Amino acid sequence: MTATPRWVPRIDTPRRALEQQSSGPLNGPSVVDLSFAALGVDGLFLEVSCTAAAWVTFYDSMAARTADAARPIGEDPPPSAGVLLDLRFSAATPTLKLAPGSSYSNGESPLQQRLWARLRTELAGAHTANLAVLALVLNDSVAG
Repeated sequence: MTATPRWVPRIDTPRRALEQQSSGPLNGPSVVDLSFAALGVDGLFLEVSCTAAAWVTFYDSMAARTADAARPIGEDPPPSAGVLLDLRFSAATPTLKLAPGSSYSNGESPLQQRLWARLRTELAGAHTANLAVLALVLNDSVAG
């Protein structure tokens, strides 16, 4: 009798992933908290785009995003604050290709397949901001 092979599910990493989020309808300068669930646990940011003039900050945990709420835009975050990336978009620069090594890693315990972001739009009047992240996902697994 032959033993039945035990299959391990395939994890397709590294892989490129594109995840898009929308702010929904906004009026005037606004702050919107977003989360990205399709970018795995660890990876590299390749390109980020935003359809509105805005500041976008990515975080390794929800706690880091909450703790960063009062930081002025012009001030750098303290070391080890959980801020992964701080980007500014304008009408002239709606897409930013990031330098090699712009990495991310989930900082939650236990690990999650999630990144958190805060979008701060600068537009007056009614608008919607669409944010897109192209990443090279290096790890999907949350198992230790």
